[in-house]
Amino acid sequence: MYIAAQIIGIVAMGTNIISYQFKSRKMLLFFQFLGSALFAVNMFMLDATMGGILNILGVARALTYINKDKIKIPLIYVNSAFVLAYVSCYVLLFTVFGTKPTAINMISEILPVLGMSIMTFALAGDDAKKIRLCGFINSPCWLIYNCFNFAIGGILCEAFSLISITSAFIRIDIMGKKEQTV
Repeated sequence: MYIAAQIIGIVAMGTNIISYQFKSRKMLLFFQFLGSALFAVNMFMLDATMGGILNILGVARALTYINKDKIKIPLIYVNSAFVLAYVSCYVLLFTVFGTKPTAINMISEILPVLGMSIMTFALAGDDAKKIRLCGFINSPCWLIYNCFNFAIGGILCEAFSLISITSAFIRIDIMGKKEQTV
């Protein structure tokens, strides 16, 4: 089961890395959706409860923002609801799910909450550049969390995502080159 979890994480890594190479917000979000779904499975298989729950919320977030034009509620409320859900999961982790609230646990478990919160506001917008910029905060938060949980696919994903984000930022946002078909 451990090896299967790591394989699923590596496949999830591929979808997330590819996502940053798209200039189109919808394509970026679609690949984020796939990555989140696979990472949810990966995290639960590795007993990384917070990571699993946050990735399920990541699936809902991606689907919401892919279809944001159809949502009748102001996005500030939608964003706030997602952030409230992330913070609630953090609290539930130490109460309902029984994670021991040590200093290390409390710090390592808040990092993905911070990353998800920042990316939520970025993904709600129309600007892929802002999504990439927020990825410079999100990825280090998840990288540290994945190291604590020895999620190989997650560790590699965030390391490669930082490279991919940097590459896309330079190629698309600084040099102004057209999106390449991946």
